[in-house]
Amino acid sequence: MPGTEPGDGLQDRVRIVLRPVGSGLPLGFFAFGVGMALLGGLDLEIVPVGQSPQLGWMLITFVAPAELVAAVIAFASRDGAAGTGLGLFAAAWSGIGGQLVLGPPGGSSAVLGVYLLVFSTAVALLALAARRGQPLMAAVLTLSAVRGYFDGVHEFTGTGWAQTTAGVLAWVITVAALYGGLAFVLEDGAHRTVLPLGRRGDSATALGGGGLDGQLSDLDAEAGVRRRL
Repeated sequence: MPGTEPGDGLQDRVRIVLRPVGSGLPLGFFAFGVGMALLGGLDLEIVPVGQSPQLGWMLITFVAPAELVAAVIAFASRDGAAGTGLGLFAAAWSGIGGQLVLGPPGGSSAVLGVYLLVFSTAVALLALAARRGQPLMAAVLTLSAVRGYFDGVHEFTGTGWAQTTAGVLAWVITVAALYGGLAFVLEDGAHRTVLPLGRRGDSATALGGGGLDGQLSDLDAEAGVRRRL
C-alpha cells in the first residue's frame, strides 16, 4: 500500500516541534564565578577555616541549584556539551559543599583528593571538545581542571603551595566566568555578539549566521529524534 514502506512520505507525516527558550549560559557562568570566588577565598584564607561549613552550605543552596537549572535549560536548548558541563559542576558543587559541611574544618581528605583528580580529568576532556566552537568556555574549563588538580594534590599532601595556587586560579576563573556571563546575557538579549566570545564553527553560525534551514539541517540526528541516544 502506498505510504506504508519505511521512509515513504515520512517527512510529510512527521512534525518536530521546537520551542524557543532563554539561554542558560549566563546563569551558569555567573553562578560558577560566585562558587569559584568562595573556594578561592577559602584557599587563600580570606575566608577563615572555621567558616568552612557556612561556605559549604552556600555552595549547596546557591551555586549547585543555579548550575542545575542552567544545565536543564542547556539540554532543552539542544546543547548537550554545555548541559553536560553544567550538570557535572552542579553535582560537584553539592559534593564539595557536603564535604565542607560534614568534614573537619581545614582537614584533608583522600576521598576528596581522588574525586578532584578524576573529576578534573573529565573537565579537561570537556574543554578539549569545547575548543572547536567556544574558546572561552574551553578556557574556563581548562583553568578549572588545572585548579582541580592542584586542589587534589593539596588534599593528598597538605602542601600549602598547591592550595595557594588553587586559590589564585580560582580568582582568575571567577573573572573569566563573570565576563562570560555578561557576554552571554548581552548576546542573548541582542541576538548578536556584543562582547567577544571567540565563537567558531557551528557555534558561530548558530547565532544567525546559518539561517534556520542550516541550523535544522541535521535535526533528525539529534537526541530525542533519532532512535537511540
